[in-house]
Order: sequence, then structure tokens, then C-alpha cells
Amino acid sequence: MPAMATLPSLLALFQIDRDLHQLRTGLAGVQRDQKRQEAKIAALNKDLATHDTNLKKLQADISTRELETRSKQEHIEKMRASLNTTKTNKEYSAILVQISADKAELAKQETALLEIMQQAETLSKTVAGVKDQLAVEEKALEKIKSELAGKVGELQSQIDAITARRNEAAALVPKDALRQYDRISEKYPGDAMAALHFDESDLDEISCGSCYMGLGVEHLNALRGRDEIRRCNSCNRILYLPEMSPAAT
Repeated sequence: MPAMATLPSLLALFQIDRDLHQLRTGLAGVQRDQKRQEAKIAALNKDLATHDTNLKKLQADISTRELETRSKQEHIEKMRASLNTTKTNKEYSAILVQISADKAELAKQETALLEIMQQAETLSKTVAGVKDQLAVEEKALEKIKSELAGKVGELQSQIDAITARRNEAAALVPKDALRQYDRISEKYPGDAMAALHFDESDLDEISCGSCYMGLGVEHLNALRGRDEIRRCNSCNRILYLPEMSPAAT
């Protein structure tokens, strides 16, 4: 199939790209609620993982402290039992002093253990709350997916159909022109071309139809006289005459 002239073939591609961009924007909008909900769930899962890690650390600390507390209690009981075997008052008094010191240390350990157990209990409730919230949010996500499935499928079907048309149109554009167009499209999706704005009665006032920067009359003369690519001096879009557009023709 012979290639079309440069500007007409670019304009045909441009029209398709505008429609394609609108559909993709619409699809992104439809999917936005789902993505927000997924982000919310991801944040909750991250919080849950952090809380779980901290809870496990507290539980391990509790186990260690409980072991230390039992060990201290057993030591105190042994010292009490040894009072019955003392031979002097001095030895008896020394053991009582040690028992008193150990009981004070035990009291500190038990207080610290109680505080950590309270922290663990609070954190356990937090974990349970996050899990409950996750269940609610995941249910909400399933509802969103169910409601959007039809819309997403319809839009994606249209996008696929227009993408096929786009590929056919792109094959008709001269390769160098297509490379330029595609580079501009990366910066301006669906908006790579701009019509010249001008009034025949005042050709000193010519501007780009997209960025509205003033342009010289040489762009108008070139577009009227030759089939070549002219680009805006400011935004770099490919220029065309309004009467060249598919809508105008």
C-alpha cells in the first residue's frame, strides 16, 4: 500500500491518537477508585506487618523476663530455706539482707514485666483492629472491582480496537516523520500537533493553536506551499493548517 503524503497521514494518525488518549484517560479515571482502595489496603498491610513484628518482639521480651522473674523467685526461696541451716546470727542477718535486696530487684522486674505485658495487650488489640479494618476494605475492593468490571472491559475493548487502527495509520506515515511525531507524543500524549491560528486580514498575528506563542508567516507559507513538517518554535508541536484536519475536510 503506498504511503500517504506526510501531513495528511500524520493528521489521520493524530486524530486516532486523540481518541485513544481520551479513552485511556477515561480508563484511568474509572480505575482510580480501585487503585486508591488498593493503596489503602497496601498501607494497612504494611501497618499490620509492623505491628506484628513489634508484638512478636514484646512477646519474646515477656518470655525472657518471665524466666528471669521465676529464676529470681526460686533463688529467694532457696535463700529462705537456707536460713534454717545458719549457724550464727551474722550469717542469718547477711542472708536476710540479701533476701531483702533480691525481693526489691524482683519487685522491679515484676513491675517492668507488667508494663510490657500491658503494652503487648494494647498492641494485640491494635493488630486485631487493623485486621478487622483490612477485612472491611478488602470487601469494599471486591465491590469496586465488580462494579467496574463492565466499564473497564468496554473501555479496554475500544482501546484495543483503536490501537489496531492506530498501527495501520502509523504504517502509512513516512518513517522520519513518524519518529518525530512519536517523540513529541511522549511529551504531549494525544496532543502532538497544533493548528495554526491566524486571520487572513492580519497575517502579522499568527500563533500556535496549542501554546499560543506567536509564529512567523513563513510557517503559513510553507504549509500552504509544501508537504513538509513545520514545528512550533516554542512547544515544538507539529503544525498544520485548520483546513487540513479531518473534521474540516
